[in-house]
Amino acid sequence: MKKLWAIGLSAAFLLTACTEEETTDSKESTTSNASSDDSQDVKKELMKFYISIPNTINAVDTDLNTFEMNQAEETLPEGKELQAMKDAALASANEATKAVDSLEVPEVLKEHEEKIKSAFTAMRESYDIKAEELTKETPTFEAANEKFSEADAQLNELLEEQGLAASSIYNEVSQ
Repeated sequence: MKKLWAIGLSAAFLLTACTEEETTDSKESTTSNASSDDSQDVKKELMKFYISIPNTINAVDTDLNTFEMNQAEETLPEGKELQAMKDAALASANEATKAVDSLEVPEVLKEHEEKIKSAFTAMRESYDIKAEELTKETPTFEAANEKFSEADAQLNELLEEQGLAASSIYNEVSQ
């Protein structure tokens, strides 16, 4: 009986929230259709642009990801094979930096360019740290991953400002 009462109460709250949201949405839509269209364009372009970021990086970071996964699983080879793998990962990290540099902010998002460029700076720094670490005998990527997390946070803030769900480019590029 208590469960049924709790479910009913939850449903009532949900319906009330939805009704208030619909009322607010109706008022907003009647007052600014043009503004809504601009907002939709920004959202659409932001999502397309956001998706292009990991796609661009993933095109060049395979060797880096392979090294990191093998390191995490403690399955790195030894000797010359390890050095060859590190060299390939280093080249991959440098290519990832170039890939981030090649990304251009669409005109529709110029209003948010400063935040996007700041995120790109953090991404570049992350890959630079990884490249530097790969020259060491035992590379560690914690600092680089923290730097990339900064970029994720900045981009997520932008997504949420536009009413979009937060995501993680880091998760997309480290697979």
